[in-house]
Amino acid sequence: MQSLEDVVMSIKMNKEIKIIIGNFNLKDGPNDVFDKDTILFLNDLSKEVLNSSICKKFPDLVSFGFWCRRSNIRKIFNNYSFFKNRMGRGTVLHITPSNVPTNFAYSMVFGLLSGNNNIIRLPSKNFIQVEVLCNILKKLSKKRIYKIIFKRLLLIKYDNSDLISSELSEIVEARIIWGGDNTVNKFKTFKTKPRCIDLAFANRYSISLIDSNKLIKLSSKNLSALAKKFYNDTYTMDQFGCSSPNSVFWLGKNKIAKKKFWYELNKIVNDKYDLDLSGANKKISNLMNYTLGKNKGLKVNISNFSLIKLKSKKFNFGNFENVSFGTFVEIDLKNINHLQKYTSEKLQTITYYGTNFKSIKKFIIKNKIKGIDRIVPIGNAFDLTPEWDGIDIISTLSRTLGV
Repeated sequence: MQSLEDVVMSIKMNKEIKIIIGNFNLKDGPNDVFDKDTILFLNDLSKEVLNSSICKKFPDLVSFGFWCRRSNIRKIFNNYSFFKNRMGRGTVLHITPSNVPTNFAYSMVFGLLSGNNNIIRLPSKNFIQVEVLCNILKKLSKKRIYKIIFKRLLLIKYDNSDLISSELSEIVEARIIWGGDNTVNKFKTFKTKPRCIDLAFANRYSISLIDSNKLIKLSSKNLSALAKKFYNDTYTMDQFGCSSPNSVFWLGKNKIAKKKFWYELNKIVNDKYDLDLSGANKKISNLMNYTLGKNKGLKVNISNFSLIKLKSKKFNFGNFENVSFGTFVEIDLKNINHLQKYTSEKLQTITYYGTNFKSIKKFIIKNKIKGIDRIVPIGNAFDLTPEWDGIDIISTLSRTLGV
């Protein structure tokens, strides 16, 4: 097992790593969970984000700014009132996904709140949001009051390198691996400390559940607001987020309600969504593939907003887990129990309208569903919380001092 110094020396020699913020002289030892310095820092980070004219152009940055306010962190803390004699595990390696710009920031917060030092590998793709947030962090790092915080943070970039990833894996006490099945399986092959804890977030997909009989009762204003929330859940990241719905399952038989919903969504898409040539080509190629082979009984339209309408009961829903760029599978259900055959262990989130958490939870328990770890109203698909994929991140990244 290599020491931190050995890893640093090895990385310096191959020059494949780029340090964005911090250095490898991380503070020695873990901290208390929810320590006051961290909460103060996050509140100032929130103010910087919300006061930034650039950040205001990006809904995901604004959401993060509101999320890390002191008042919200206190709400999160209240869910951990059972914590006693709790502290971090040591150093956490964060492998963040390439498709969600702000994921690294949330992961960083979880690492800090759970009392750990953090080595964070930033997305390989050059997102503007990542650059903006890193510039704000650099600004805060110059404040003497936060010197101790930035001794617990190291933000880095490097191309796919098994050597660097394996060396970093050897020196940490925990790893958070965001990034899909291939990434998770790759990191499982790297040697770690015997007591190293892994939180692996593999490929997932999500759906929406809407009651058309309730939807038809909405005023035009409220229907437009609901369609906008659905748009934010889906088009914000071209449907590439695991919690971004790829399908709409309808309860009730009100066809007019469905037409009104899609009409309102289409208006928003035409006004706000800009699909570039590369995305358009991928979308058309995917839609062509969906309609070929064994997937009979489908009706497809191609535009910035595309519906795949299920007409046949003989249908492999798994083929459509990775739809993107504004493509939705539309399926009618006789009742909620008929949703069972479309579920799998990979189903992460149900966003809903016209039904409720209690009914969906009852369905999950009754049918012994292995998937479905989140149940949230439409508009809350990207609300990242410490409970993700059925795992309590802060509890898992911290440890109890037995008395």
